[in-house]
Amino acid sequence: MKPIIFHQNNASINSYLIAYKEECIVIDPGFNGEEILAYIELHQLKLSKVLLTHGHFDHIRDIRLLAKKYSFTVFIHSADKPMLSDDKLNYSTMFGSSFRIKDDIAIIELKHLDTIEFGKDKLTLYHTPGHTMGSSCYLYQNMLFSGDTLFEGDLGRTDLISGSQKHLEKSIVDLFGWMNNETLVYPGHENQTSIGQERKNNLYVIRILKNAK
Repeated sequence: MKPIIFHQNNASINSYLIAYKEECIVIDPGFNGEEILAYIELHQLKLSKVLLTHGHFDHIRDIRLLAKKYSFTVFIHSADKPMLSDDKLNYSTMFGSSFRIKDDIAIIELKHLDTIEFGKDKLTLYHTPGHTMGSSCYLYQNMLFSGDTLFEGDLGRTDLISGSQKHLEKSIVDLFGWMNNETLVYPGHENQTSIGQERKNNLYVIRILKNAK
């Protein structure tokens, strides 16, 4: 089963939807809320969970739009939960906006290797700090939703609040130790890739893994 990909040209933002029977989950509903709503309604799905790889505005903005129609639970690593109610931390002001998650939206804080039941499978959170302190990737079957940790040919930036180049490099070493080459990577921006492709072609990954030996 492949995820449904919603792509927004502003900052090349990706959001993802996974469906099992009539239930669906959405990962990082940044600026793609209208398209997500249209797809859910067209296919008569029920949105039960929203998973966040981290708490930046371009990955969380349209939680509010989805919440106007559906009741769901939000999942995020505990270190990034404060970003859901702080404009300085989530950088919504950089987009001329503001974001405060509503009090009536349930939030579950996760930690490394926590799992989320979905259909006959589970999603597992892998904590990969670096882009933010709570940045995480979710593994579902052979699909890794990497947020802003790993991109095709690139890595996430570390110059924003709670970012750390040292933590990111450790996370890359860990991530490439946890995942096999066949794992498909669905990043928060730009194109899809795989662990094997990035191990072979991503110059940042190659340098980090070499230095870690």
